[in-house]
Amino acid sequence: MADTAVQAKPVEPAGEKKLSNKELKELKKKEKAAKRAAQKEKNGITVEQQRQLADEKKKSSQAASNTASNLKKQLNQTLISTDKKVPHLFGHLETREQRNASSPAISHIVHPAIITLTLKFSSYTVVGSSSRLVHMLRVFKQVIQDYKTPEHTTLTRHLTGHLSHQIEFLKSGRPLSVSMGNAIRWLKQEISHISIDMSDSQAKELLCQKIDDFLREKVELSDQLIVESASKHVTNGATILTFGHSQVLEELFKYCALEQGKKFTLVIVDSRPLFEGKKLLKHLSKTIYHDASGEDVPITQKFITVHYVLLNALSSTLLDDVDCVFLGAHAMLSNGRLFSRVGTAMIAMMCHTRNIPVLTCCESIKFSDKVQLDSVTNNELADPDDLINKDSRNPPQKKTFALEQFLKSAHSGKEKKEEAKEESPLQNWKSLPALNILNIMYDLTPPEYINKVITELGALPPSSVPVILREYKST
Repeated sequence: MADTAVQAKPVEPAGEKKLSNKELKELKKKEKAAKRAAQKEKNGITVEQQRQLADEKKKSSQAASNTASNLKKQLNQTLISTDKKVPHLFGHLETREQRNASSPAISHIVHPAIITLTLKFSSYTVVGSSSRLVHMLRVFKQVIQDYKTPEHTTLTRHLTGHLSHQIEFLKSGRPLSVSMGNAIRWLKQEISHISIDMSDSQAKELLCQKIDDFLREKVELSDQLIVESASKHVTNGATILTFGHSQVLEELFKYCALEQGKKFTLVIVDSRPLFEGKKLLKHLSKTIYHDASGEDVPITQKFITVHYVLLNALSSTLLDDVDCVFLGAHAMLSNGRLFSRVGTAMIAMMCHTRNIPVLTCCESIKFSDKVQLDSVTNNELADPDDLINKDSRNPPQKKTFALEQFLKSAHSGKEKKEEAKEESPLQNWKSLPALNILNIMYDLTPPEYINKVITELGALPPSSVPVILREYKST
């Protein structure tokens, strides 16, 4: 019985070499491919036709694998190594040239509305965290409405990748703001919750409706609540100081004048090169109040006395009469620090030394769970030539009589005068190896310089930012 249980092993011929597992797999693949080719030949498909079909299948698979991660690799490969004159401390930040070099790689799959918006971002036609967020979501509505789901896939799976391509192109104009990043994460989550059984037209209509609701709740209604809360800090006859332009602060000043009839003095502090404070001044001067007598009077004549000064002219004598400071925000970080337009931290520090209360108006959509201790780790590098070139945004260059006389005595000949007018002292700054000009967009204000952060959830100290973040995430 024992002899019958033992099975004899097949004896291999002495001359044959034993194949490895890898070689056996390849042999089986070749046998299967030969069988398939023979079957197709029987069905009337020639070898050349089979090769053409294989090439088409390979191309389609490569196009399908063109995911966001692959696009990022392509973008990194296309980045040009420009001889950028940036200090080593800020060497990790992308310059405008590097961002622009990445745009042609994916421009063929980008919606025309996204290209238009990217140009507006890069030329600073659309500036401000809230404004950029609103424009981006409205353009995303156009992208979703024009979107068509490819065959053999679903909207839930494919639309997220399609939007990622558009977002990568948007980044080539300017880096995304914190509010834009929060909105993109929310939108992708809403897309993932759409049922597979829902038709494309219904899904697109639902997404567009949710975008409208998001803008109304997180921007419009939030701003209304912030304005109502912040208006309690503006009293009759007060002197208010603000820096640059913020949409919610513009609405606050209009609300205090038109709805509450308060008369106050507004000091608008501005800085180069964007001169955003001029935008606030222009909008306020164009706001009309309908008087009881039927006359249309600008609110800057009846309610608001406006002073416009540049940041380098903000002296201690000007700050003596200021009762309160209102600041806008690009983002509020979870350690209570304010990330805003460069120059904000200086104003907050100057006011803190003189015990002037500093209030920040910020929507919860701008809150970030990131922690940052300085403005070097993460920032945005703008073009240094913006600080040098004479632009239409610059204020008129008017010389006093004394300065004119000094210039005449300094330049005796007519040719020297013309050269002095044409050439700027920093015109050829790139040829000077020891000179670097840095144009950063944002700075960081420590929480001890901020008295209150006014949000749609109420006025809270900067240390309560993590609480607001939890509330935002729960909703």
